[in-house]
Amino acid sequence: MKLNIPWGLISKKLQNELSPDDERKLEFWRNSTALNETIFREIMDDERIQDALKSGKWNDISGDWQAILNRIEPSVKKFTIARYKFRIAMAAAAAILILCSVAIAFFFTRYSELKKQQAGSFTYIFSPRGQRTRVVLPDSTKVWLNSESSLRYASNYNAEKREVTMVGEAFFQVHHDPARPFLVFTEAIKIKVYGTSFNIKAFPEENRIETTLIEGKLSITPVKKGKGQDQEIFLKPNEKCIYLRENAGAAIKKEDITAKGAVQENKPEYVADLSKVQIKTNINTEEEMQWKEGKLIFRNETFDQLALKMERWYDIKIHFVDGKIRDYKFTGEFDKETINQAMEALKLSSQKSYQYEIVYRDIYLKSK
Repeated sequence: MKLNIPWGLISKKLQNELSPDDERKLEFWRNSTALNETIFREIMDDERIQDALKSGKWNDISGDWQAILNRIEPSVKKFTIARYKFRIAMAAAAAILILCSVAIAFFFTRYSELKKQQAGSFTYIFSPRGQRTRVVLPDSTKVWLNSESSLRYASNYNAEKREVTMVGEAFFQVHHDPARPFLVFTEAIKIKVYGTSFNIKAFPEENRIETTLIEGKLSITPVKKGKGQDQEIFLKPNEKCIYLRENAGAAIKKEDITAKGAVQENKPEYVADLSKVQIKTNINTEEEMQWKEGKLIFRNETFDQLALKMERWYDIKIHFVDGKIRDYKFTGEFDKETINQAMEALKLSSQKSYQYEIVYRDIYLKSK
């Protein structure tokens, strides 16, 4: 049995050195198979292997590792043998009727067991830097994932409930099903949908989560720590909810908050929580959807903000040799331009003078 285990990522995990990209790669490996998740949990429970990984002295042919394999492999071997016996039984059934009955009974037993195993497994979709990905879920819901974004849902999705977990940015066209609301989870908010289209932007390195309703109806519930009821915030079409993350500081002022019509009137005790929420009305939803059509739009954004988007879009890294360039601003859009064309357009349209240098996938900005 050959196991492709990302030892480097696991070592970083133990030392709290995982970047957001590394975190998604490790999560993708864990969710690929139930066996991978079992291996990961075994490692997390073994202090000697953890110490060896953190010290750089790990050897995966050691006795400690073999002990873990001995605990894991019996169930894998049992499943392999079972499939082999199943094939033999089916072949024999062609000639002997009684063995056919046995084979059918065995098949339904194994099928039932596999369905139970699938209930605890997940499908994981990742859209890497420089790419956009379109997905159709089992209930015919359509999802577009922006660069460096991911989506996860259980293998029994649409059997009893419809729930997905996402990181990054995604546009949803949800198939209407009154009996089963569609739920989207991020690390800070839950979104309940009633058959609609909307956009979510929840990149881990950014200080806020944006949800824009295009059409239909949805509610947003901030994830609360500790006791207390959840607070639902309802959006109307062409409205955007901006949720400020815990560690983002006081970036949104109370006077900027529009609470009217956003919070259930029978829950006045939660008015204080609105310090983390901003509702914007009359949003230009066409701009919110342009990224999935291959257009990158900027509206009076600083180069610091612009760099984050362009790094994901073009799979590059922007370096500010001169820090003051971070505050330069740009308004415009790119429609399928190459990175060279985009950088030249930025330079020509900027009111500030600067120069740039492209070295493979690294771009350096500095004053003249």
